[in-house]
Amino acid sequence: MTAVTVHLPNAPARSGRSRLPRRLAGITALASLLVVLSGCLQLNAQMSVRKDDTVSGRILVAGDQPAQATALDRIITPPGLEQKVRITPYSADGFTGREIYFTQLTFAEVDALTLAIDIEGARPYTLGFRRSGDTVSFSGSVDLSLLPPDRSETATTRVDLTFPNRISETNGTIGAGNSVSWTPAPGSITRMQASSSYPDPAARGFAVWMIVGIGAALLVAIGTILAARTSRARADLLVR
Repeated sequence: MTAVTVHLPNAPARSGRSRLPRRLAGITALASLLVVLSGCLQLNAQMSVRKDDTVSGRILVAGDQPAQATALDRIITPPGLEQKVRITPYSADGFTGREIYFTQLTFAEVDALTLAIDIEGARPYTLGFRRSGDTVSFSGSVDLSLLPPDRSETATTRVDLTFPNRISETNGTIGAGNSVSWTPAPGSITRMQASSSYPDPAARGFAVWMIVGIGAALLVAIGTILAARTSRARADLLVR
């Protein structure tokens, strides 16, 4: 069994009451996370980014202890994402937990999903996407620092990510088909980052509408010219 000692800094007497609930909440979250990480753990994610800047994929969180199963049973679909997120029970090879399937989430919705799905108030992982011009960047982390390093055979953790174009920069392992992966190790915090460049769908949509607008303006101009010529021709006939 691994013992964890939490040291709290001394605080002035007048602010002790206001800080106490926050400290207790932090201790409770840490204790809950320790319970969840006390046995074998599976934390896997597969994500695919589309050219329209949406993300689809699957997240698996499972453990082999009753306390873990109880904690994971409380994971629910975030409000407002019921049509895009589906959470189902998972049970295989002695592990029980939750599988979270999501379809065409915007980058902001990925943030909402990450924040909404926690384990007893603690989040051992973060996931996020951002666009800057034609470059889309992924950043995240998996915190397994509370797991003993010798749990590598019992803690199965992997994150797979696929972009619609080649990966320009990453600290992960590049695979085939514009994909990259990370295998976080117990006893550490794994930082993940990757980026890929492809056209901004919003800019592409604006360009399409601009072309449509220019085309419509040209049609109107041509129609006006033809109408004017027709009117002149009729006027000439009447004069004659």
